[in-house]
Amino acid sequence: MTRIDEIQAEPIPAALVAAHASVVSALGGTGFYRAVSQALRDTLDVDRLYLFDGAARTEPLIAETEPDKPVVTGTTYVGQFLPHDPLQAAIDTLRSADVVARVRVAPRDIVVPSYRAMLERAGVVERASFVRRHGRAWRCMTVVRRRPRGPFDTGELDWLGGYFRLVTPMIDRHRQLTGEVAEDRADRIAELEQRFACRFLDLTPRELQVCARAAIGISIEGAALDLGIGTASVLTYRKRAYRRLGVTSAYELARLVMR
Repeated sequence: MTRIDEIQAEPIPAALVAAHASVVSALGGTGFYRAVSQALRDTLDVDRLYLFDGAARTEPLIAETEPDKPVVTGTTYVGQFLPHDPLQAAIDTLRSADVVARVRVAPRDIVVPSYRAMLERAGVVERASFVRRHGRAWRCMTVVRRRPRGPFDTGELDWLGGYFRLVTPMIDRHRQLTGEVAEDRADRIAELEQRFACRFLDLTPRELQVCARAAIGISIEGAALDLGIGTASVLTYRKRAYRRLGVTSAYELARLVMR
């Protein structure tokens, strides 16, 4: 028997639906990342917002703070602070893209004195981060509250988690529409090749190329096509490099150039 029910309650908060709609309307346009930020700020009062995309990319997609406060560059954060941040522990535990980890950090949670002092001087009350796997890399959204505002409440954290889940697949679609994916991949590969070359002087030029592509999540077949060599050669270069570097997986390899 056919049954028609009138839905009395909206399972998704109206503010989240509105935020999602505004971001969808900006897909493929120059104002997409601004729409992502504005939709969040229209609903929640935050002092700082960062959106990182992947372990191989150092500069964030979004980095916003108060007008009178400097933005910590992605290179500085990923290279100097992230290894000592509780967020890194959350990244290390994630194994599935279906899982989102929420990390709430207060200055007292930071064990490195200089890093903790920096947050205290900035008046940070709480920093909430949402992170999930993205291929062999990771994606993270971080929002910050400073004094005199208090920490995030349960409702705000739930909204942020839902927003993060909605926004992350739209980022992929936006990049496909704008061609940003291909350009971004080339930039990431070049950056990683340089990082490997600076930190591991005994790697050969071909091993550097293979390592950079492995760290970014490119398959053996993809690396072979990219470099114009056979898959057997890629495997040989990768095995030699892994042995020299003391790693056994692309994930461990990526971690080497993130510290």
